[in-house]
Amino acid sequence: MQTVEINGAGAASLRRDDSAARIVVGRDDLARYGDTTLSAALKRQPGISFAGGEIRMRGLGAGYTQLLVNGDPVPAGFSIDSIAPAMIERIDIVRTATADLGSQAIAGTINVILKKGGARRQRDVKLGAGLLPGRGEPSASLQWGERAGALAYSLAAELARTGNDNDSLTLETQAAADGTPLARRALRESAAFRTTRLNLTPRLNWTLAQGGSLAWQTLVDLSRASNHGDTAETTFAGASTDYPVNDFRLAGHTLSARSDITLARHVGAEGRLTLKAGINHNKRESDYLFRGAGASRTLARKVLSDAIDDSAVVSGKYLAPLVPGHDIGIGWEGGRTRRSESRRQTDGTAAGRFLSQLDEDYRAAVSRLALFAQDEWSVSARLQAYLGLRWEGLHTSTEGRALAQVGSRSSVLSPIGQLLWKLDGKDQLRLSLSRTYKAPAVRNLVPRRYTVNNANGPTNPDVRGNPGLKPELAWGVDAAYESYFGKNGVASVSAYARRIDAVTVQTLYREDGAWISTPFNNGKAKLAGLEFDARFPLRSVLPSAPDLDLRANAARNWSRLDAVPGPANRLGEQARITANIGLDARIGTHYTAGMNLNLQFGGLTRTSRYLRSDSGPVRVLDLYGVWTTGAKTQLRLSVANALHRSRRSGSMYADEDGGNTRAARTSSAALLRIVLETSL
Repeated sequence: MQTVEINGAGAASLRRDDSAARIVVGRDDLARYGDTTLSAALKRQPGISFAGGEIRMRGLGAGYTQLLVNGDPVPAGFSIDSIAPAMIERIDIVRTATADLGSQAIAGTINVILKKGGARRQRDVKLGAGLLPGRGEPSASLQWGERAGALAYSLAAELARTGNDNDSLTLETQAAADGTPLARRALRESAAFRTTRLNLTPRLNWTLAQGGSLAWQTLVDLSRASNHGDTAETTFAGASTDYPVNDFRLAGHTLSARSDITLARHVGAEGRLTLKAGINHNKRESDYLFRGAGASRTLARKVLSDAIDDSAVVSGKYLAPLVPGHDIGIGWEGGRTRRSESRRQTDGTAAGRFLSQLDEDYRAAVSRLALFAQDEWSVSARLQAYLGLRWEGLHTSTEGRALAQVGSRSSVLSPIGQLLWKLDGKDQLRLSLSRTYKAPAVRNLVPRRYTVNNANGPTNPDVRGNPGLKPELAWGVDAAYESYFGKNGVASVSAYARRIDAVTVQTLYREDGAWISTPFNNGKAKLAGLEFDARFPLRSVLPSAPDLDLRANAARNWSRLDAVPGPANRLGEQARITANIGLDARIGTHYTAGMNLNLQFGGLTRTSRYLRSDSGPVRVLDLYGVWTTGAKTQLRLSVANALHRSRRSGSMYADEDGGNTRAARTSSAALLRIVLETSL
């Protein structure tokens, strides 16, 4: 099969010569295990973890990791799994901030680069099937491309059906202040999630005279979700919850579309000007029904909701070697996002008697303007420096039918400095200092209350936003030692430290008998971590060894919140340890096989004076094998989550009035996947 890989020498060269510390994940890495989601592929990269479907760098979620698509920020509520791996050219994982990519990156930046039209004719087809107990997950993708003179055009498409079945057991205990048990119950929950998704990525690329180009690219994601689940409660002591027997049904539809046009022109002898304009539209609609039955009452809660995000972005960047040894860049970005959300909740009994109705909506507008300048300075043949300065201003305004209009303004000036010192032909040192920040999510600014259906309590509270939230500001330093050897071999050790001001924490309180959690700014946080990464062909160190490529990485993270007493006062339920070990073996000319073991350890986290959470270890083993049957065809067989270990989690609340503890264990399943890949 004729393929193009951003891997091996190309990826190693990009990583080695870039002044910013980054890892390039190419097409081969994304396709190796036949993954249908990006999260499955990215979890094997150093320092990357996932929790609750959220991608995290250095164990930090909740907006500390900046996520970009083609260099542009993604809209609120965007899921990285809404982009099929087949649509992607490469992914850049950038550990330090840069002036052009943005400074909303306390933990780092993940930039997803969509596929571009190539110079050759392309007709690639993939047909796949995932096999799980009692069901299948079919998929099909197409890569089509043509070129006519100066015009190249292409289309990438994928249609896939995925799902997840979870069975969990939760043990809940309530106790009085003196430790006397008040209630003890077990909740057995079963849930099934099904999603059908269509991805389309058309692209046009027109090569202009004098080396310029005009490119148009669009990404369309259509998905339909159909989910259902039920819970049965067994009460061993004390009172049961309001609805010990309950179930839910959810039907959801999502449309996500983004389109941008980019003009690149040479200016003068060596200058280059890039202008870009784009629009985004995201719409989510859901129809949810919860039914509960208790000893003396029943509840039928129907919720119709939708959320719409529309945004426009324009940017420009000029790069030129204005002074010998200095590549100067200046640029600007501007954008405006409008978000509207509505939610109509109707409560009744199982017999159809009306109880109450809640009809809410809100509208939010976010305006953003950024100016930046950067200098890539070749101090000497072995010493490179990067100096950047970025100013970014945000204005947020929110109003709704039941909400008074609220607004906030903030701005951040971010200086960035990086140093790359090449010690000799293979070893080098990196050092960087940067000012970064995290803006509050729009949803967290809206003082609207999101209620839970059953068993409201300190470990399962309602949630309400806070219009007074301010950005979190951080100073950070990063250092790394890298060694390059053999053919595409690299080993690195890096360290980081961050100091964050105005950290967002959760406060828990009671209102009219119900527990509510609300975010607010309080105090400082300190973060630090170590990371190791090595990947190399075994023959580069042992010439007589089998034809193997080895990979190993590990990260250890620490954090401490000043506003929360210790021990375990870590930030954002930070993953303490992430690690991967893997290998790829070439067996003859037609067979390749490999494995990857992913480990993640969270542990105990104290999120407030009285509330703690706990997450058990995650162990995921992935296997794959590829049989190349001809010049244009290959068959890929993979097993995801071969160990199918159950996952443990829990939360504990204790104050002077008593305590509440919830401990859960959730099952997982292995997925066998077969993919046929061919070029026509």
